[in-house]
Amino acid sequence: MVNGLNKGLHKLLIIMTLSFFGLMFYFSWRTEQQYIEEQLRFSNLGAFALVLFLLIILGALLFSLSYYIRKLKSRTFLFLLIFVAFSVRLVWILTINTPPATDFRAMYHGAVGILYGDWASIQREYFYSWPYQLGFTAYESFLLSLFGEGTFSIKFLNVLYGVGTVFFTYKIASLLFNELAGRIAGIFYTFYIPAIVMTSVLTNQYISIFFFYWTFYLLLKNGINHKWNWIFIGILLALGDIMRPLGAFILLAVSCYMFLAFLKKGRIHKGRVVKKLIGIFTVFYFVHYLISASFIVWGITEYPLSNRNPLWKFVLGFNHETEGQYSVEDAEYVARYPLGTERNGVEKELIKERLEDKSEVAVLLWKKFNNMWGIRDESIFWSMGHQKESAQDIHKVLYASERMMFLLLLFGGIAYLFLSFRAEIDKKKAFFLILILGYVLVHLLVEVQTKYRFFINPALAIIASLGFVTLFCHTKLLSDRERKEG
Repeated sequence: MVNGLNKGLHKLLIIMTLSFFGLMFYFSWRTEQQYIEEQLRFSNLGAFALVLFLLIILGALLFSLSYYIRKLKSRTFLFLLIFVAFSVRLVWILTINTPPATDFRAMYHGAVGILYGDWASIQREYFYSWPYQLGFTAYESFLLSLFGEGTFSIKFLNVLYGVGTVFFTYKIASLLFNELAGRIAGIFYTFYIPAIVMTSVLTNQYISIFFFYWTFYLLLKNGINHKWNWIFIGILLALGDIMRPLGAFILLAVSCYMFLAFLKKGRIHKGRVVKKLIGIFTVFYFVHYLISASFIVWGITEYPLSNRNPLWKFVLGFNHETEGQYSVEDAEYVARYPLGTERNGVEKELIKERLEDKSEVAVLLWKKFNNMWGIRDESIFWSMGHQKESAQDIHKVLYASERMMFLLLLFGGIAYLFLSFRAEIDKKKAFFLILILGYVLVHLLVEVQTKYRFFINPALAIIASLGFVTLFCHTKLLSDRERKEG
């Protein structure tokens, strides 16, 4: 019965993920085709043919590159990967001077305020509503105290965290399949446009996903068998969550992974799984409590590092007029009410009203899915928006290139799921499918912005790499030895 349940869960996971990948591919293709029609004045058929041609060329380049990189020694490849990943990101921050804007500006000014003991910058509505943003703000302040005021140190650390994420993307894909899969995933994420251009933005995403993917690597490499692994996983998850609050979602994904492990036979094994999961949760919340208490004692905030306006993202997520994106009108409306019970009540009413018409909600979810996964990635805007007039041609190339790279990622993911449908996917690979699927579902409920794709992009690169290597196996481009290693 357990084996039957396991197989059933795997099939359901593959079908759901495959469906979402197919929709992402459809929306992204449509966006790219429309963009070419508008910018190059192509006909509908001509734009379709050009997208197909470019996708074939990109795929051929990836196949050719994969054929040559597999001959490199592991140390040589890893050195080249790290060197190239570091170089392109360093050149970017030295070339593109992105000034802090919106939330990033608020956090940077808060960091300067903490540095000089000026609490006025953090005693404002923004930090009262979302005290969790003070984690990254305090981190920025710490860097400023070490290296002096200015944004370069923060951006340079973004470079290092980005390179670290490239490394873990490579190591995880190698662990899940083989060395070639790791190399393809590492190269893809090294050159993936959002992963490069956001380096010059003072975003909290680089440091957080570095901690999160480090966590994933430890979880998959050592699993539940390592004596102290659960402590490091709990600490890294907490640190990542303090920088950017995705910890609750990731804990849920980890719990699903542990549940798959729990389904194995043996009372001793099941007991070990439960103990390790409880240990991870305990360490996670203990570290959170310790750091939150420290912030309160130091006078940085009077509240724990939490979300004091938890319904706000759902208010935006169910806004039919903005299709789940940010709304100035909503922000101005809820700001009339004091934070806490009264505002929560108003926001509940808004959400309730927006969910009344089920058919309209279904249309909204369809549009939100497109806005989150199909439209052009706004990382280029966040990084180069201040150069709008002087860099139009660069913007166009980057926007078009990013969607083509995303289409290739999705093609690899779809290929992997199709070719693996008859086989049972092990729990390590299933973990990333759960992570992707859960992230997609969460963003059907909350506010959508393309910059929120950032967290899941390495996972997409990992799954895509498994697809490409599986294709190499089926097309006999790998030797018998290499196929056995997979």
